Amino acid sequence: METNRTRGGFILLIIILAAVLYIGRLFSIQVLSDEYARKAVRQVIKTRSVIPPRGNIYNRYGDIYASNRPMFNMEVTYNELHIPDTSVLRDYLNLTQEEIDRKIKQAGSRENRFRDYIFARYIDPETYGVLSEQLWNFSGVSFSVANKRHYNQPVGANILGYINEVNQREIDESVGGYKLGDLIGRTGIERSHDSTLRGVQGTRKVLTNNRGREVGEYANGRFNVEPIKGKDVMLGIDTKLQALGEELMQGKKGSIVAIDPNSGEILAFVSAPNYDPTRLTGKEFRENYNNLKRDPHSPLFNRPLKAKYPPGSIMKVPLAIAALNEGIITPDTYYSCGGGFKRNRGKPGCRFHPTLKLEAALRVSCNSFFAGTYVDFLHHPKYKNHYEGYQTWVDYMNRLGVGTKLNLDIPYEALVTLPDTNYYDNIYKGKGRWRALTIISNSIGQGEILMTPAQMAHMTAIVANRGYYVKPHFVRAVRDRLDQPWRKLYYPKEYTQINRDHFEVVIQAMEKVVDGGTASRAFISDIPVAGKTGTSQNPHGEDHAVFIGFAPVDRPRIAIAVLIENAGGGGSWAAPTASVMMEQFIRGEIKEKKWEYQRIKNTSFIKPEKR
Repeated sequence: METNRTRGGFILLIIILAAVLYIGRLFSIQVLSDEYARKAVRQVIKTRSVIPPRGNIYNRYGDIYASNRPMFNMEVTYNELHIPDTSVLRDYLNLTQEEIDRKIKQAGSRENRFRDYIFARYIDPETYGVLSEQLWNFSGVSFSVANKRHYNQPVGANILGYINEVNQREIDESVGGYKLGDLIGRTGIERSHDSTLRGVQGTRKVLTNNRGREVGEYANGRFNVEPIKGKDVMLGIDTKLQALGEELMQGKKGSIVAIDPNSGEILAFVSAPNYDPTRLTGKEFRENYNNLKRDPHSPLFNRPLKAKYPPGSIMKVPLAIAALNEGIITPDTYYSCGGGFKRNRGKPGCRFHPTLKLEAALRVSCNSFFAGTYVDFLHHPKYKNHYEGYQTWVDYMNRLGVGTKLNLDIPYEALVTLPDTNYYDNIYKGKGRWRALTIISNSIGQGEILMTPAQMAHMTAIVANRGYYVKPHFVRAVRDRLDQPWRKLYYPKEYTQINRDHFEVVIQAMEKVVDGGTASRAFISDIPVAGKTGTSQNPHGEDHAVFIGFAPVDRPRIAIAVLIENAGGGGSWAAPTASVMMEQFIRGEIKEKKWEYQRIKNTSFIKPEKR
């Protein structure tokens, strides 16, 4: 009994001693020692932005066109910054001392000094690994993940556009829409669909030590906000066809625009000269952009969208359709030629054709026939005066895609309109001081009419469809995530309200243009092609070659416009260029047109710069 009491007392004594030691240690830690206080001072919670991966861009066949490549940004916080040796930055970031000093000064500016400032962008993973080891004694330096655009198929720079970081003005104007470090599309699809592609920025709560370097996630990441990846978009672009078009246009200035007339999807949108889109990504962006901007051949200029040209004789197609629908002419109407339009002292001039009906006039592109058609249209007795006749003609041209803005889903389209009657009243100093003969050049697509290559292709698609169209567009579908289906965008058919029979008459003539007419070099065996050549007069040098066409004639799959600057008549260069493109798209390969492919590819119309 006595033994048990002794044991119990001993155990109780041990418990009391342990409690005293524990309380003493707590007192020492919490009151006498400053170790944890010093740790608390050394460790600071910081909020870092996490830029989301931008949405991928796909071609019409579901292949990745533009994606993301993980890179790193180096950031500095000026009020914590200590760089004992700048040679590390010079060696691994390829920066001069002047650049390092300038960046440090920018980081220390009033708006930047208390926040993370991006010191260097797009550091590749290998350099990041080496650099992060070298910076062990630096303070106020950290790294964040960045995403650089990667092009699986480096074509169509004028379609895709480019991205870079938002500036302070854009952040302020967005009222919370953009944050520091966000990327924004500047041109092309990247700009017009920026809100779809860019995603939602996330945040990380991190612990940093007294050198400003991360030592871990705060609260094991419980307060992190994950970024949301941007949505993917699918284009109607056939990247193989686009690459072919860019190859054919090497050494040339101009455009190729191809449209699927059934859906309105743009198949190819070639601007020449062009550039590799990878040049406007990564840390060489500014240098490459400035070089492209200084290039005398203007590769940054999006010619299909912004260049304006007299359409030339391709205007005879919509003029014929309008005149047929208004009853101004019939397929059997004929006009004499004799080398020029006789009612206007031989102007516009023409080759010496015999008296021709519509089909033959289109086949040989007789200026006299269409000058007569134009004059008889504007001065037809069914109209009160030639003002009403002219306005009726303008209305038809607008319905057929001439002089109307397409409002494509990439920005900066040139505004091109047909002159109205007020324009001519101003030009000729008074009402009634002009007539059809005064503006007769309009009949052959010269005059005051200007069109972009995109408009030319759109007009061709309307003719191919016999009077209706689907709005031309690049983006065909969008999806939120990789595991979700594509949502196809809907574009309704629009109708011109022009009798289909009149389109058939003109299309039959356009077949003859290719089969033995001015566009015979566009002929493809077993693929019926309808087309029309044009010569766009150029007061600054050689004329521009123009061709519009579509194939197959009965069930069109491709409508195309080709314009090659300073290449002369459309039959020699623009027509065969279009035929190579059409054969590739319809057959999936170039067989019959191999010789034309080689000839066009190896020809340049850009004169060397004088030194």
